Amino acid sequence: MLRILVSIAPRSYRESLALALQRHRPDSEVRISPPEVLEREVGSFEPHVIVCNDGVSREVRDLACSWVEILFIDDLHANISVDGRTETVKDVGVDDLLEVLDAAWRTVFGAEARPSRR
Repeated sequence: MLRILVSIAPRSYRESLALALQRHRPDSEVRISPPEVLEREVGSFEPHVIVCNDGVSREVRDLACSWVEILFIDDLHANISVDGRTETVKDVGVDDLLEVLDAAWRTVFGAEARPSRR
């Protein structure tokens, strides 16, 4: 089971995003966490994917095989890292995040494994 930790502010954003991710990838375990306790949650939950606000320490991001750093600029952009490869995605959407989850799934469980989709 892929473990995903969503830790973005405001709370309504993280709740909505977590619900969307859980709906589209029902075999994943999705948790939410306020950004101020992210480090503690990472330590106890050991997520494969972290979705967080910008400004999170590299030490926290390095604890997951994949992470998405949401950048609240004029638009919604994100720095995305999967298995050590990082890129910036402009106007990031749920489809982009689902691609990250699928790539993380393959990294963790192997190329032959297939996540459930809706």
